[in-house]
Amino acid sequence: MNPCNSNGQPMPPAMALALMANFGSAERWRDDFVAMGKARAGGSGQLLLVFQPHTGALVNQWAADQALAGGLPLLALDWHPHPPHQDVDVAADRYVEAFLGGIRWPEVYERYQQAVHDCSEAFGATPAELASGGDALLIDVRRDAVFHAAPNRLVGAHWRNPATVAQWANELPTDRDIVVYCVHGHEVSRATATRLRAAGLNARYLHGGLDGWQAAGLPLEAKAVGQG
Repeated sequence: MNPCNSNGQPMPPAMALALMANFGSAERWRDDFVAMGKARAGGSGQLLLVFQPHTGALVNQWAADQALAGGLPLLALDWHPHPPHQDVDVAADRYVEAFLGGIRWPEVYERYQQAVHDCSEAFGATPAELASGGDALLIDVRRDAVFHAAPNRLVGAHWRNPATVAQWANELPTDRDIVVYCVHGHEVSRATATRLRAAGLNARYLHGGLDGWQAAGLPLEAKAVGQG
């Protein structure tokens, strides 16, 4: 799903995927954000969508006067007390809905992408490193529709849905190197590797993704119909 706000700005697919991986769906993120905002009606502070570099997770968080501990805000709703004569609940509903309707999702996505790149650069694997040998478990984490429309994958790789990483992370071996890849080696594979590392796994992402692998002239294998 690719929701738009009232200004008609589409949410980039990779941003929708990030919300799905952390909240279940973009709609569930919205419901949680709205509920937190309305629960704070009458108070003051900021309601934030925060990226946590040490876990790769996105969380909704309330911030008053203190600074966030290591989190990088991607989106902020400034909250101020309403005058006593106003109906606080009605004012809160209108305020939150107006805020959501004005979100510039491409800008939020750019901040998210930069945050993911900054926290993951240290644990990338180059195509040359991966091709030189070793027994790394290869996991294809291209988005669902992208993977199923593609004809090829890295030899021996298995596809896992990056939107459900929290569900399958504990199925992976803790005593083996893991390399995940997406199409370009950007935030999809990087965020997934970060989540896996936070779960105690020795995970890395492939620099340049599948495109970089192909550009290096390295082999691929054809996918069978319906293959994961």
